[in-house]
Amino acid sequence: MKKVSSLLTQDQFWGIIDSSDKGSKLEELLEKLSEDELFGYDYWWNYFHKKSYNQSLWAVAYVVLGGCGDDGFDYFRYWLLTRGKAVFMSAMENADTLCDEFDLLTEDEYPEAEEVAYLVMDVFENKLDKDFDDAENEAESRIEFEEVSIPKIDFEWDEDDEDSIKKVCPNTFAKWWNNDKF
Repeated sequence: MKKVSSLLTQDQFWGIIDSSDKGSKLEELLEKLSEDELFGYDYWWNYFHKKSYNQSLWAVAYVVLGGCGDDGFDYFRYWLLTRGKAVFMSAMENADTLCDEFDLLTEDEYPEAEEVAYLVMDVFENKLDKDFDDAENEAESRIEFEEVSIPKIDFEWDEDDEDSIKKVCPNTFAKWWNNDKF
């Protein structure tokens, strides 16, 4: 049985993301992958998306977006993944490092990217003329999919307490609280 991580390594995953021009060329890059590599890509995408489920990143999203619910936080983390390995890893170490990343966004960009989450399924189904979920279930007999769970969040901030948010992401709060860019 093959492990999903042998289908596409973390380095290969980040190579695709880093080459995707912040997600704009992601579909074209995914079209070059084999069926098993698409499963590997999907695994790493979901792995890092789940790993980024933390209260500090949520506080940053809340400040910058002027509020952020469950779905919005998912879309924010999809956007974060498209920024590449260096930005993602830095934000995982200290979410406040994203503060200046928002300055790089053009007027028509928004720090949410729901559509990129579904690209791998769309490419898979268009390229192979198979249902992604059915194929993934079938692949479980030959590929060892490692389970990754979403961590539990212990919030250190409360949306009704500005000082608590400021403590979590002081630079982002100072620069983006009550902004009108987004």
